[in-house]
Amino acid sequence: MSAESPAGPTTYRQHLPGDWFLRRRGYVLYVVREFTAIPIAAWMVWFLVEIWRLRDGRAGYHPHLSGPFIAFSVVCLGFALWHSYTFLSLSGLIMRIPLGDRTVPARAIAGGAFSGLLIASAIIIGLLVWAGR
Repeated sequence: MSAESPAGPTTYRQHLPGDWFLRRRGYVLYVVREFTAIPIAAWMVWFLVEIWRLRDGRAGYHPHLSGPFIAFSVVCLGFALWHSYTFLSLSGLIMRIPLGDRTVPARAIAGGAFSGLLIASAIIIGLLVWAGR
């Protein structure tokens, strides 16, 4: 039997003010990191729409290379780089890779993650340059 009141179980709900994240620098950086996903998602939706337009060939495709769009793309690139940097920096703290009776050092894991990002980026850039000839 549980000790519930006749009205049902009671729970404690902590009410945080809307500016709770301004209390510490780490909280602000966390909220900024989470916010970066919104413009990146908006840019990706636009990209998928442009890919969908390609089904009609040249007649259906109208690139948006206006000044505001280029500025938005540069801002989104900055957000994507910040998001990637913060995520990969934490990879050594999140992942534990056993190596005998010890684990791989966190710096080595993060270094491997950054190296993987650079290698994948180089391959993609190379394929884009090669396909653009």
